[in-house]
Amino acid sequence: MRNVNLNILKFLASINKFCLSLANMGLGVSHQSSVISHQSSVISYQSSVSAFFSLLPAPISPRNAHELVSPLPISPLPAPISLLQKNIKFC
Repeated sequence: MRNVNLNILKFLASINKFCLSLANMGLGVSHQSSVISHQSSVISYQSSVSAFFSLLPAPISPRNAHELVSPLPISPLPAPISLLQKNIKFC
């Protein structure tokens, strides 16, 4: 997403440079219209980004993540068998 933002900012900067070059040749529009155009472009971009994110599914919370992985309920691990019950001796 960061790359998309940077590309759009570069595009807007190139439009601004183009408008300035037109102004230097005497063909440009007034600075105020250029600023208004830039601001409306930014607002349009922000609304399109928010519309895109509203279409994405909600993130999975850790509480219900197991429901998507397995339909079986998650049970706790069995209680450990004590070493005395197994007659295991350590040297």
